Amino acid sequence: MKTYEVLNLFAQQLERAVQEKVVVTPSSVDEKGVIIKVSLLKTWLPSKPRGTYGTRSARIRVSVSGTAESLTGLELACDAIEKLDSYLVEGSQEIRLEDAEGKAIANTRIVTAISEEDSFIDSPDSTAVQDVQDDRICIISFPKEEA
Repeated sequence: MKTYEVLNLFAQQLERAVQEKVVVTPSSVDEKGVIIKVSLLKTWLPSKPRGTYGTRSARIRVSVSGTAESLTGLELACDAIEKLDSYLVEGSQEIRLEDAEGKAIANTRIVTAISEEDSFIDSPDSTAVQDVQDDRICIISFPKEEA
């Protein structure tokens, strides 16, 4: 598999799982409200002494971002965050990358980390519009494409 394919499959998987709009960045999408953005941060091969041969990893940022212009907007942002947490973090089930039909792909794994230090609402001087930014980092391990 290639990293770009993994990124797009992961975005589709999230959209199916949380029933929210998911956008792969960079994108020209600019709409009101809150959306989930998926951004590739890094892709790499594991180090040979400890890593598994034949695999590649990608670090992906999953962000609930946009603007909350009312209490309804704040509620929608909270709902999106809770849906992501329910899918990516809760429980002890191992999450695998899924194909376009929603079937788990063998030899893949998704691990999620959340920083408790990041900000959620960020515009303390404004009472009309609040910026929403809540991030998760997902590491996806997958079989690398053979040359």
